[in-house]
Amino acid sequence: MEPADLLITQFRTYLNWNKCRLSVLAYLVLGLLQKQTVNFTHLATTFPGKSQTASCYRRIQRFFLEVVFEEAVTARMIAGLLAPEGKWQLSMDRTNWMFGIFKINILFLAINYKGMAIPILWTLLPKKGCSNTTERIELLQRFQKIFPEQAIQRLLMDREFKGKRWLKFLVHGNWPFWGLSQVGTLVPNKHQNRLLPVTRIFSLTTGETMAIRQPRKVWGQMVYLAASKKGNDPMVVICNAEPWRAIEDYLQRWQIETMFQAMKGRGFNLEETHLKDRDKISKLLCALALAFCWAYKTGDWINDATPIKLKSHGRKAQSIFRAGLDYLARILHHVDTWLEEIYGAVELLFEVRWEKAS
Repeated sequence: MEPADLLITQFRTYLNWNKCRLSVLAYLVLGLLQKQTVNFTHLATTFPGKSQTASCYRRIQRFFLEVVFEEAVTARMIAGLLAPEGKWQLSMDRTNWMFGIFKINILFLAINYKGMAIPILWTLLPKKGCSNTTERIELLQRFQKIFPEQAIQRLLMDREFKGKRWLKFLVHGNWPFWGLSQVGTLVPNKHQNRLLPVTRIFSLTTGETMAIRQPRKVWGQMVYLAASKKGNDPMVVICNAEPWRAIEDYLQRWQIETMFQAMKGRGFNLEETHLKDRDKISKLLCALALAFCWAYKTGDWINDATPIKLKSHGRKAQSIFRAGLDYLARILHHVDTWLEEIYGAVELLFEVRWEKAS
């Protein structure tokens, strides 16, 4: 079997597509790993067979024009490949860039997993700048519809995600959340007789952390506050449970930033896409998410087998994602030499065993 055939066999268990479309998806995932770019011209050069590159390029264009990714199916597929067991820790954040004058602005919901976040759902926003409350609520409602029984440990958010209606939705919907407060947010003092900027509630010296265990009313809801000071102003976290661990837990939000880096300049160079149709960009993200999961899961396996060396500052010499991406790129560039390893990599991703032909 060729690498694409191995993927097609597994994709068929999730996607009710014909073989032609399954083949293109497999070629795209393999191409993303080999070329580490979303540029269609480069991806077309990785398609097998004797067809000209221009023909393969048009085949990719037709795929993104005609194919339909069912969001629920894709989300469950991604979660099945890499999501942890038990409660999920979620992060919500945006990434955006410009292609000429076209604004690409994507709101992501991701599952935190071993120092990385896994893209599970996203919304292409038809504007630049912050998301609004309606867009955020709609994203979480889609998540609940797809994963109605999934327990959530916490939802982590940056200071962009604010407002009375938003906080009311989270509190009344029993979403456990940790969100960064803006410096100017007004909250009652301890006597409940005066509103003060949230940073004045805390009296901290550099390096100190403090949690207020009695709830305060913020944007009409009773919530807890915790703060940590490293610079001039303290970092204040709003949460609805366990304020004593809010700062430590909130810092796990950096995992979605690592995901953005992997999708962009340190991995698949998402910003190189020339797509201007938001529906097609969303389809591209589906293929990219599959390649992303494969790279990270492979890197995690590599690190378990032979731990990645640490540099003097204590960080890994190479990220887990990068280790997996480089390994897959190498074996896919030399299929004849590394065929057994390719079988193993697909087994790892889908947790299957193959009956290999002799």
